[in-house]
Amino acid sequence: MTINKETIEGGFNEVGGKVEGAIGDAFGDSKTQAEGTIHELKGKAEQAYGKAKDVYGKATERAKEWADHAPETVREARERAQRLADESSAKVRQTVQDQPVAVLAGGIALGFVVGWLLSGRRD
Repeated sequence: MTINKETIEGGFNEVGGKVEGAIGDAFGDSKTQAEGTIHELKGKAEQAYGKAKDVYGKATERAKEWADHAPETVREARERAQRLADESSAKVRQTVQDQPVAVLAGGIALGFVVGWLLSGRRD
């Protein structure tokens, strides 16, 4: 956790408020006791603000890092997809060249099945 001005001041105010409240308790001074509680709560609020400020700063840094790396990530994904498409095309091309009759027969069979499914006649 980063320590910032608000966190430090909040810690001092909280401790000071506790001390002030303890003095008020010791002397039976309800006004000093109440002021101590107020200072203690103020310190806690300042610390909470400091922590929130720190979290916001870290989230902002993280978002900037992601944005900076986004173009590179997209480029890598595009290259990977292109490589897979090229490899698949080469495999299909090779299969058609090695077994043209089987591919033609498979295409004809597929055409009949699709036609049968689309015709709606399944008697």
